[in-house]
Amino acid sequence: MSKVQNLKQITQWQPNMKIQLKSWKVVNISFTLLDKNNYREEDTFDLESGSYFPENLEYIFTVEFKISIKDKSFDLFVDALFDFEIDEKITEDFKLSDFPKINAPAIAFPYLRAFISNLTLQSGAYPIILPSINFVSLVEEKK
Repeated sequence: MSKVQNLKQITQWQPNMKIQLKSWKVVNISFTLLDKNNYREEDTFDLESGSYFPENLEYIFTVEFKISIKDKSFDLFVDALFDFEIDEKITEDFKLSDFPKINAPAIAFPYLRAFISNLTLQSGAYPIILPSINFVSLVEEKK
């Protein structure tokens, strides 16, 4: 089967699939306020994401985000896992499709974005609103 035929098959298969975000959790977090004498002039934001497919679960996959923020006044690291369930068995075609790399992270990211905004607001630091992420571009950059 050619790549074009394979991609057409994946594209035709996905629209009928039902997906649900089952749960999410922050598994690691580190937040440090900086002393006023150590404030930075520049902010940095790094995002890593990936999908994992537990062998013992045929209908569930996980999207992980690792976010590192070095703000002018604080350092923040968050590692979060988002569990998705689909209504069909996970196949190799699904694993290679855009769904776990683009669509699922796009569904999950707003939850993490809101969590980080609330955390920074409630901590007494300047609240951060993370930018929207174009996961299509992010996946293209990884290629």
